[in-house]
Amino acid sequence: MLFGKKKTVKLKIEGMHCPRCAEKVENALKALGCKAEIDVKLGKATVTCPEKVTDAQLTEAVTAAGFPAVIA
Repeated sequence: MLFGKKKTVKLKIEGMHCPRCAEKVENALKALGCKAEIDVKLGKATVTCPEKVTDAQLTEAVTAAGFPAVIA
């Protein structure tokens, strides 16, 4: 559950092919305190996170999990 001020960010993510890929991305974002709705087919994620989490932190976490990401 998220507390405090939140923001929503859309990410474009490359390389996801299956539910396991989505799980890796979701776990990377959860580590930042975020919640994500991931669409593997479209290669997109809608992320709700605390305002203090930067866009760079989001893209870096997903990229570190093995899936290049940019703000959509």
